Amino acid sequence: MNQRNKSALPGFPWKGKFTTKDEIDQYFSNADGIQCLLCGRFFENLSGHLWIFHDISHEQYRDHYGLPWRKGLVSRKVSEKLSSILTKRIKNGSFKPNADNKACVEKIRSGAMRKDQPYHTAIKSEKAKGLSKKNIRHSRNDYEKVLSVMLKNKIALREACMDENLPASSRVLDYAESNPGFRKKLIDTYYALPYDVQARTNMFSPQFYEDLIRLKAKGLPNTEIGKQLGISYKTVKIRLDRI
Repeated sequence: MNQRNKSALPGFPWKGKFTTKDEIDQYFSNADGIQCLLCGRFFENLSGHLWIFHDISHEQYRDHYGLPWRKGLVSRKVSEKLSSILTKRIKNGSFKPNADNKACVEKIRSGAMRKDQPYHTAIKSEKAKGLSKKNIRHSRNDYEKVLSVMLKNKIALREACMDENLPASSRVLDYAESNPGFRKKLIDTYYALPYDVQARTNMFSPQFYEDLIRLKAKGLPNTEIGKQLGISYKTVKIRLDRI
């Protein structure tokens, strides 16, 4: 990658490559400018700069640093402006995509598809893990173990099922629907959890309501009741309104 007419700032060209979506989002987060990773300077639009001063195309730049293929190399402010213009054109019918773009069609037919960038590969890998987890057959002991994990760690169902060795939360709920005995155990497990966990999952036990009414009968304000029960003032107010 050549550099013409402009010397690079200290620390540039950057030698790294983006590997996660968070890194990508951070790179495009600046509202006023997008940084050239070859020289370190900021611009509203990188495409012309890359061609004129570094003698590379925006496609080569994306490939080198692992950037999204279809995201414009522009500042966030410019991106939002262009998106707004496009939205208006679509609404008023003035935007008509060229469905007969021969170059695009030929590229697809020839199989010359762009390779996945590292961050995209990671996302697809995570999705594949999720899908494979759904296809695993679990025994009753696996479902019972979910309840044990919930009680031991004082966490909700969804949090417990983040363990890759346990069934997905949707599978646990499906199993509970077809097994009344397990369904009762699941509800009892929720009722045994701390009140803040019950509040997050909207699964309040009879004991919770007893304690709520008892503290209210003492004349305590909602803020104090919330402190004693370990829940928010807003939750106290909503629950009292529904009694």
